[in-house]
Amino acid sequence: MEEEYRRLMARILKAVPGLTIEELEALVNEKVKTHPYLNKVGAILLVAEELNVLESREEVPEEVLEELAYARIGDLVPGLSNVYVRGVVYAVIGPRAAGEHRLLRLKIGDRSGVTEVYAWNEKIDEISKLSIKIGDNIAIINAYTKERIETGTVEVHLGRNSIVKKLPQDSSQPQPHSFYKTLTQVMEEGDGVYDIRGYLISISEEKKLLTRYGEASIIEITLSDGSSLAKITVWRDMVDQFKNLSPGMEIFITDVRLEDNKFYLTSRSTLSMIHEAGLEKIKEIKEKLGEKKIARIIDIEALPNYTIITATDGVKIFQLTCREELDLKPGEYVEVYGIVDDMRTPRRMIMIDKETLKKIENPTIDISIPSRLISLKEIAEKKTLTGEDVIVEGILYTKTNIVNVETRYGIAEKILFWLKDEDIAVQGVAWRSKAQEVSIIPEGARIRIKWVKIKQNIFGEPEIHLNSYSKIEAL
Repeated sequence: MEEEYRRLMARILKAVPGLTIEELEALVNEKVKTHPYLNKVGAILLVAEELNVLESREEVPEEVLEELAYARIGDLVPGLSNVYVRGVVYAVIGPRAAGEHRLLRLKIGDRSGVTEVYAWNEKIDEISKLSIKIGDNIAIINAYTKERIETGTVEVHLGRNSIVKKLPQDSSQPQPHSFYKTLTQVMEEGDGVYDIRGYLISISEEKKLLTRYGEASIIEITLSDGSSLAKITVWRDMVDQFKNLSPGMEIFITDVRLEDNKFYLTSRSTLSMIHEAGLEKIKEIKEKLGEKKIARIIDIEALPNYTIITATDGVKIFQLTCREELDLKPGEYVEVYGIVDDMRTPRRMIMIDKETLKKIENPTIDISIPSRLISLKEIAEKKTLTGEDVIVEGILYTKTNIVNVETRYGIAEKILFWLKDEDIAVQGVAWRSKAQEVSIIPEGARIRIKWVKIKQNIFGEPEIHLNSYSKIEAL
């Protein structure tokens, strides 16, 4: 395609005296903006036709015309019809029952992005005859696009007249594994739903838990990409997909949700691919993750299902989450395994096992707790526009009632409040359990809120945002 683009460019410049390369590139870029489904060859072809450089499209090779029909995946938007798109299949999910219907989902990608292709009922039978598998290069013809409400991403849906074709393999296309993100990449991007990859470090025995919906199977897996560590709980029907895995595998999972630095499987998640990484790779990762860090405990909070420890190494503040009870107190020192200093994420909540944390009875070093107290005046005067794990104090001046808000993860409780000190007031935001905590504090009470985030709202004003591990203390 690059060769054809250069050929058309040379022909236009020769046929239109006085037209510069820069001017021609500007015309092409304008076409791409106006018609985002076009690639640059298609755009320059339109420019050539408008300038009467080409007598007919018969001068353009057939393979170029075919290329022009397809949209780049990254250029798709909701609400399109008669869509032509192609890409590499990197996940095949289903067919599965969806009410009285059957649903098959294909995840495909090209160098510009990824999308999900939906096929229902009879269309599934047509696709089954093609024996499509991960790594195949396919074309989708005459489809339409919709927006997935939960994530805002674009989906491709097959209609009655849609066609799926299997294309010849193309070594220049991306490999299927390249469409999955590492744990570190996901944590850098923040909350959302991702297709992830990681090395299986450990897998627990299957357990049975009694829930309000009856008995449920559960296992826990620990993944790492060499820099980040994630513990994921696998529930119910999904246990069968994972329970026969063993450490030493690189696994690829679709539709995993990251929320507040924790990974969760969703109802759409599936174990898509498995690669044998080898025990040597796992040994290398474990040795790296096994480097111990000495930390001092600042806060510890025992919740119904887990314990949150806020600790520091004297420079950073980080949160450790453990599902087991811990006999620890603020001020004590511990050795922690599994915290990697070269993490690219500035902070995260780290899932640990009881065995990866050891109390130091007689510490030989003194770790100072970094100062994180910020006055409301500093925040209001925008001297501190952003900040992680800071401490604020003030009078709970006023607050709203709790409201239920529709989020991409479902309904969540939210409350707004204002913290005041002298004549300065700063707005705060709390969600879910923290919204409940704020709601029962009487207005006029002086409080300290630890480990909050300072963020800018859409108007550029600073706000206090509580995390799930933020701690509220009465003064």
